[in-house]
Amino acid sequence: MKKCKKIISGLLFICMLIGVTFASLIFMGVIGHTENMVNIDNENVVNADNENVVNADNENGGNVGTETAETTEYWHIVFKGFAFSVKPVGTAIIHESGCLNVRSCDDYLIQIDVEEKTMDDFWDNRAERVQAIENSGYVMELPPEKTQIDGKEYVKYIVSLANERGAAFENSYFGVLIRQASNRERILTTIRFDGTDMDALNAEQKDMIYEKAFAEARAIADSAVETEETNDMVGTYWQENAYMETGVTDSIVDGDTVVSYKLPDKYKLLSDNQAGKSYYADTENRDVMVSVVPYSWMSAKDMAENKRGAGISKVVDEGRYEVNGVIYYYYAYSVLHIKGEKRSCTYHFVAYADLKNDDIYVIYGDADDNPQAMEPQSYYDFMDIKEECYP
Repeated sequence: MKKCKKIISGLLFICMLIGVTFASLIFMGVIGHTENMVNIDNENVVNADNENVVNADNENGGNVGTETAETTEYWHIVFKGFAFSVKPVGTAIIHESGCLNVRSCDDYLIQIDVEEKTMDDFWDNRAERVQAIENSGYVMELPPEKTQIDGKEYVKYIVSLANERGAAFENSYFGVLIRQASNRERILTTIRFDGTDMDALNAEQKDMIYEKAFAEARAIADSAVETEETNDMVGTYWQENAYMETGVTDSIVDGDTVVSYKLPDKYKLLSDNQAGKSYYADTENRDVMVSVVPYSWMSAKDMAENKRGAGISKVVDEGRYEVNGVIYYYYAYSVLHIKGEKRSCTYHFVAYADLKNDDIYVIYGDADDNPQAMEPQSYYDFMDIKEECYP
């Protein structure tokens, strides 16, 4: 398993789209749909993004197949003065909100922050913290408790929030783990159970997911070592190698709906997570991401007319394109890069289509020095979709 590390504009673009839709909720800071970390000390809650199922017997909670601890090359992530070793399963990203997000499975997202406070700061004032949490509308599913595992001490608790805006389920569940990192700093880990309807599980099933998630969170927190290395940049991400055979039909799941499309030749699957599915064709030097974004108050046409993705760049083409009865509203723009005497151009394309369930299917593409990436017909296979509902 090789370390994969780069900045992906498509992922950040989709995160930006989600940010348009869902306003943050106040919880001793901020908490928002699919992206926020429960804060425990009157500080801001931070952001995130989703992926694959993990092995409950694995210490990290990750599904590592036949690899052993001796053969696995861990991701080396430098974040806020600490070096973390993360098992290479799913994805990890230094999010622009200021946290390290790790997703190894569909069930939950792990978010890491390093705070200039101690674990005792929370524990000694836990009664006030619990009161503040409950006053913010949260239900304390598991009150704060101190535990010792292999000689290491942790504080953990679990809360739930009803009717979180934009959440997939009626109740959202969050696990919080605190561990002392140094004399003056602690590691705050929040687990967002965003891919599982916890209320639909029995007590035994809940305990299994909790145990798996907290074990993975502990492994990441325990790996932290102070370092003078330069922090990894915001937007840097690591992903599990996940190439798929081309020339086949692929799909993306949206609740009860499966959206299928043809995968053009030469395209390889790079990632499959909450942001969507990302592909790359080295023959075209092009990245393509497809996703489904829930919008209850904006249509595909509205999104295209907004042109948010272009920012200050000039839109060079826009319009409407129809494929087998599905109407896409799109725009395209280019960004010129100048470094000394060297010039290069990145071409971008964004298209939106309304789905039958009122969500929006999004296609985002970009390519360096390949203007064909701005042509809607070059995305025909991704646009030739089929919607199927599985209640």
